[in-house]
Amino acid sequence: MADLVVAGSYNAALTVYSAALPAPGETVIGRRFEQGPGGKGANQAIGARRLGTDVLFVTRVGADAFGEQARSILLAEGLPERGIATDDQNPTGIALILVEDSGQNAISVAPGANASLSGPDVLAGFGPDLRGCKYLLMQLECRAELAVHLSSWARDVGCVSILNPAPARPLPPDALATFDIITPNESELATLAASLGLAAGPPEVLARKLLSYGVRDVVVTLGERGALWACAAGLQYFDAYPVRAIDTTGAGDAFNAGLAAALVRGEPMASAIDYGCRAGAYCVTRNGVIDGLGRPADLELLRY
Repeated sequence: MADLVVAGSYNAALTVYSAALPAPGETVIGRRFEQGPGGKGANQAIGARRLGTDVLFVTRVGADAFGEQARSILLAEGLPERGIATDDQNPTGIALILVEDSGQNAISVAPGANASLSGPDVLAGFGPDLRGCKYLLMQLECRAELAVHLSSWARDVGCVSILNPAPARPLPPDALATFDIITPNESELATLAASLGLAAGPPEVLARKLLSYGVRDVVVTLGERGALWACAAGLQYFDAYPVRAIDTTGAGDAFNAGLAAALVRGEPMASAIDYGCRAGAYCVTRNGVIDGLGRPADLELLRY
């Protein structure tokens, strides 16, 4: 049984690098195009695996060339083949990514086969794995029902659930309460708070308020300002590691991979958040997500 189960998306990532992001209606000539693996689920599963975690990645791809490529890439990363299902009705998910020279990005995703991954199907195929794992990590590129269904089940069997609520979407109070740990960035935190009818406010205030809905830990990623952890004991801030950002795509995925990997090793939350910050900082120093998912030796090189 794997220590960490990641249930979520695989997307073929199609990336164009250019001097600036296009405005609405504008065409910008790019300098370079790259194609590779992506999707928040795949990024986080690969990231945690590279950091030495025993990972089962549960995902669904299409019966197409991108699906064949996905299977090859995921197996090469040491992820078990049994977690990769093929959907004969829907294509593999696609992520169109634009990256400008500052490192900022714009992303549009067509979920494809990811939208057909359901909680009951995952439980039917991988119930013993979920009962035996330590942590369950999910995102919102698949249907929100998937994450809510699995986290509700996981709590009953003693598995700790982590939700990276990205891309941002509303969650009702009863759904939010099923998760033990949530890891939004600032905009995702604002979306969650608004869906609960909370007034806009700074992340410190909103993170505290989310605790009252039954979430044990709220970890807010703040980009170049680091991270914020809210729990019953109070608030704690974590500085970002000083690096020169080349491409911010996937920094949140790298953070979640590092956080989950450290928690699986038994590290306390504060240490795990710092490790997540290391992983996110390393990621932005590389072009593309996969090249930015570091290994332990890479992260050890980072210093304040």
